[in-house]
Amino acid sequence: MKSFVKLVNFEINRFAKIYWSLVAITILSQFTSVFLTVHRYITQTNETMYHQSLPKLAYVKHYGSISFIDCFGTVWFMGPIALCAAAMMFYIFLIWYRDWYGKHTFIYRLLMLPVERWNLYLAKAASILLLVFGFVAVQIVLLPVEHFFFNAITPGIYRMDMTVIDAVLSFPLFNLLLPSTVIDFLLHYGLGFTVVLVIFTAILLERSFRMKGVLLGLLFGFLSFVLFWTPELLFDILLPGVLYETEVLWMEVAMTAIIAGYSILLGGYLIKYKVTV
Repeated sequence: MKSFVKLVNFEINRFAKIYWSLVAITILSQFTSVFLTVHRYITQTNETMYHQSLPKLAYVKHYGSISFIDCFGTVWFMGPIALCAAAMMFYIFLIWYRDWYGKHTFIYRLLMLPVERWNLYLAKAASILLLVFGFVAVQIVLLPVEHFFFNAITPGIYRMDMTVIDAVLSFPLFNLLLPSTVIDFLLHYGLGFTVVLVIFTAILLERSFRMKGVLLGLLFGFLSFVLFWTPELLFDILLPGVLYETEVLWMEVAMTAIIAGYSILLGGYLIKYKVTV
């Protein structure tokens, strides 16, 4: 267990500089989004009231007020989230291939460490999961602070007051990022982590069997995709009305767990017996 924790810490530290750079970009960009959204609204409001000789209450009644949720739909706010997601997708591949194609072919040293090779696979997967949860935690902390900043720079007469929770629940993308129910959380993040495990195993298939492994990796990914959608296909399309929607969701959660399980078993087998130095 101690060796596993050290490996996880080692993998996270290798990504630390890029990670904290992404966090800094997210903080700066999202606060910029809040400021620019409010500034644009106030500027437009003042111009309209001046040209149409409208009092403030009449303007709000006719054109509407501004709410915290208006800050979400900008490139400044959603751009960093997309950038972090893209960076993590790229890192899923980089976390393996840089060890093979790096300056000193670092995979040789990793595979010769006096630890179970299984731990290398699990440590890389765990580091990805922790980094993703770290990004989510940063966003959860940022939202109340950004909400306070929004309220501080927006005159009360123009502001539609809403809580952070109301704003998050009203924005579809945040429902995906911050699920409101246990089953949605298990499905969203369980599915995301399972995709990581499937990609890891496909990479190890390629590393074990080279060109033949590319085809095996693609086939493995395709079969995993089909298996996940089997409950949806069976009970929503072929046999509609047999099960409730919640029951189908729980079946998808169970299917995700099965896919994750056999991905770990196959990946562990490959790195232990097929991947050589």
